[in-house]
Amino acid sequence: MLFFLWYAALSYLILFTIISGCIYWYTKEKSFKYYVFYSTFLLAYLSTKDERIYIPLSKIIDSDILLHYNWLIQVVFYSFYFIFALYFLDFQKFLPKVFKKVRLFLFAVIGLFLVFAIVSIHYHLYSLFFSLFTYLYLPIVLLLFFYFFPLALKHSDKHKYFLLTGIIAYIVFALIAFILSYHQLHDYQPLQYFIIGIIIETFCFSLGLAYKIKLINDESVKQKNEQLKTSHQLEITKLNALIEGEEKERNRIAQDLHDGINGDLSAIKFQLMAFKNKLANDVSKENLDKSIAMIDTTCEQVRTISHNLTPYTISQYGLSVALEQFCNKMNHSALLIDYQWFGEELVLPKNMETSLYRIVQELVQNAIKHAKAKEILVYCNNLEEFLNITIEDDGIGFDENKQSKGIGLINIEKRVNYLNAKMEIESSNQGTTILISIPLKTNNYDFNSHNR
Repeated sequence: MLFFLWYAALSYLILFTIISGCIYWYTKEKSFKYYVFYSTFLLAYLSTKDERIYIPLSKIIDSDILLHYNWLIQVVFYSFYFIFALYFLDFQKFLPKVFKKVRLFLFAVIGLFLVFAIVSIHYHLYSLFFSLFTYLYLPIVLLLFFYFFPLALKHSDKHKYFLLTGIIAYIVFALIAFILSYHQLHDYQPLQYFIIGIIIETFCFSLGLAYKIKLINDESVKQKNEQLKTSHQLEITKLNALIEGEEKERNRIAQDLHDGINGDLSAIKFQLMAFKNKLANDVSKENLDKSIAMIDTTCEQVRTISHNLTPYTISQYGLSVALEQFCNKMNHSALLIDYQWFGEELVLPKNMETSLYRIVQELVQNAIKHAKAKEILVYCNNLEEFLNITIEDDGIGFDENKQSKGIGLINIEKRVNYLNAKMEIESSNQGTTILISIPLKTNNYDFNSHNR
């Protein structure tokens, strides 16, 4: 029975030493590093409990040294196990100062008992080292356990229940083994209790390990999501600054066109009209009429460009009316644009409305200029949680994979990203359908409820 338990414990320890080592190599989680240290020294301790190993060693190494080795190595693996447990239960996160002091203290204890072992062997004071282990080290470890146990129950995650159950079993069976072997140090019978404690602890550790790995993965995913969120927010900030700068420049150009060039053209027109009244030649008057008509056409074109650059209708009447007026202006004998708004009207922040207007404007102009469309459908559908904008044309389409992205499409994608929206494109030689879906509930803010 003893040898069966002994081999079972060795198998468990070797398995979880390898597993912990691999997990540490992959995650750099320090709790697994100290479990490797603990299990390695525990394996070294258990190996001397096999007669096939102990008897040959006793022939070449003094028995006093082997006895000191057995007690010293217990100090080492118990201390490493305690450090492992502190890391595994995340004390370094919620009690960092206490954790650092206890970890340093345990390292000092290992060094101190190494010195005790050397002195005890040199002066043949076996009873001194045994007394220090029994009356100094064990009480200290037990006191630390009783101090940290309620703290672990209070602060650690659910994996604490698995590990603490294993630790309690480990301590109970280790103490039973120690008491039984107090007067018979070479008796193998008490060892079975210690091995039972190891097996129970290893089994509980395996359950806690599974849960701990889940927590590590969850934490890793959370950190990656936070990084993505931060990166996305930074990108949005950059896009916002870019779009605001672009709109300011558009406004400036529109103002210059309207007040500057348009004003100059009007002045030229009035001068020509005044000059015309002084002419007697009908041919000259007719030519001046043509020039004045060209100036009127140019003024109208400049006015249209100015309005397209700065859609004042948005600030006055909102997105839906602005889009409707834009589509009506683009209508002519060779082009039909059908505009529809479904659902409740929306009042969005002006930067959002401007971006949506620019997207629709660019897509309609692309359909006319590049796809040679004769009919375009612009549908806006308020679905409470999303605003879907569909733009469909009967043009020649394009190949998304082969088509290089021009400035217009790049600007559209920037604005779509700025709105945290999604854009889907389906294109064939019979036309193109573009769906843009804009979320209306972001950061617990509902634009629809705000409108109500």
